[in-house]
Amino acid sequence: MNLVRIGLASLIAITLLNTPHQASAQQAAGNQSAEVELALAKVAPSLVRIHVVSVEHQDGREIKREAAGSGTIISAEGHVLTNHHVAGRTRAIICSLATREEVAAELVGTDPLSDIAILKLKPATPRTFPVAKFGDVSKLKVGQRVLALGSPLALSQSVTMGIVSNTEMIMPGMFWPFNRMTLDGEDVGSIVRWIGHDAPIFGGNSGGPLVNMDGEIVGVNEISLGLAGAIPADLAREVAESIIRTGRVKRSWIGLEVQPLLHSSKQTTGALVGGTIEGSPAQKAGFASGDILLRLGSQPVSVRFAEEVPLFNQAVMRLPIGKPVQVTVRRGTARRH
Repeated sequence: MNLVRIGLASLIAITLLNTPHQASAQQAAGNQSAEVELALAKVAPSLVRIHVVSVEHQDGREIKREAAGSGTIISAEGHVLTNHHVAGRTRAIICSLATREEVAAELVGTDPLSDIAILKLKPATPRTFPVAKFGDVSKLKVGQRVLALGSPLALSQSVTMGIVSNTEMIMPGMFWPFNRMTLDGEDVGSIVRWIGHDAPIFGGNSGGPLVNMDGEIVGVNEISLGLAGAIPADLAREVAESIIRTGRVKRSWIGLEVQPLLHSSKQTTGALVGGTIEGSPAQKAGFASGDILLRLGSQPVSVRFAEEVPLFNQAVMRLPIGKPVQVTVRRGTARRH
């Protein structure tokens, strides 16, 4: 009897493994694996591991340090997109390609404010490199699957998968004064609104791409606070193109500090002026704390939440350099231009 019962149990187990539900789950897993493989095929050939040597001076001595990060080839000529904190202050750079070939690289330019840097591969013989494409960040939705590629802990190139957790991630104000990510004196969070995701990343993943399931770059991985954060690809691409074109990023500055509208305010649009920097164009123009900025040039302004401040700062930095701009301000009950 016992033998019979064991045999029946085995038959039942075999039957359960072949139920429509189990078959459907297996098929879904197979489809997901195939989708990941297709995405990786598009971007993995352009992935690089970056080895850097930096030099610091301490107590009159020169100290060399080695570090590693990740990057992505974004031009056929060999331009590599990575983070400023990976390669912005280096003496020597060597990139390991997906083929494991090591190629020297030079720093084209760097931008601490957005934490973006561009390298240029310098092979012994000029050639064309595989290129990764940028995706449309505006189409990225919470819950969508993403892949994080890079070289965690300087290991060989790897991939992890997760979902988009937040498309408008900022540092919480409750962390003050530690809610600022500063690089070389620049407040990265003043213009970067990170893509939060839960694909595991570690030291060495910095500068590597965050990729959608179409194999397109949607972000540049930068931070990990349990939840990972990537610089949106549209901002990274804008900075990268400027560095490739001119070697630097030029931005407008007016010395104006804004904050979200107060909850008690009856205004539904605009931004609350927190203050101006002494001697700045904003101070000379007559801005005062408590003003409500309604329009900047031809564009309406809306800063009701902290998540909208980086977008406002980006808009200011894109103003024509050295040219006057007309603004509309509400002071009390009066509107001024």
